[in-house]
Amino acid sequence: MSQEIKNEALEQIEKDVLMGFESAEDMVDSISDMFLNEDDFDEDWLAETIETKCEEHRENSFNWSKPTDFERLEAAFAHLIEQKIVCLHKAGYTKQDSISDCEEAVEELADLGIEAVGYCYYHTQDCERAIDPKERCLLLGFDSVNQDDDEAELVGDAIVEVLKVLNFEVNWDGTINQRIEIKNLNWQKIPDEEDWGIGRVVALFTKEKEE
Repeated sequence: MSQEIKNEALEQIEKDVLMGFESAEDMVDSISDMFLNEDDFDEDWLAETIETKCEEHRENSFNWSKPTDFERLEAAFAHLIEQKIVCLHKAGYTKQDSISDCEEAVEELADLGIEAVGYCYYHTQDCERAIDPKERCLLLGFDSVNQDDDEAELVGDAIVEVLKVLNFEVNWDGTINQRIEIKNLNWQKIPDEEDWGIGRVVALFTKEKEE
């Protein structure tokens, strides 16, 4: 395996470990897929390197101040779900991916007799900005379920209010033309095997309904 390929794989490993949404096993699968056309790609090296990087990150996490910014973000999303706003972490790679996932969640909830009023999301590219020490920001997209501008702004207001209560530094012009920005974010999350996707949101909405 060439050093160039190894460096490219290392860059992706470091990103995935820092973002923290994939287990080590899932990282092996997803990164291997990136190099399917490389005949001499060393999957044993990949698995060992991922495990080492994950363990280093876990050890570093013992020194993190709690709650971390990600834990506060998850708390914010939980509060917004109580207000019937679908909130998705790392939803796909692009805006269109995210909107598609949000709409799928809204439809699943509707099938269960639960009506959402709006949605909020960020995607992989947003995560990459969040872990970048030069940017340290997270952009949140949002909309109303009906894609009504006035209703969407109310969804945005609700998101900003919850974020500010949890002491996030927020930038938003109050319109649907701008995504909500969380500034000066210290992204700290360890890789886990939790479902951070649609299944988690539906489960949280269902729990709210039962209570």
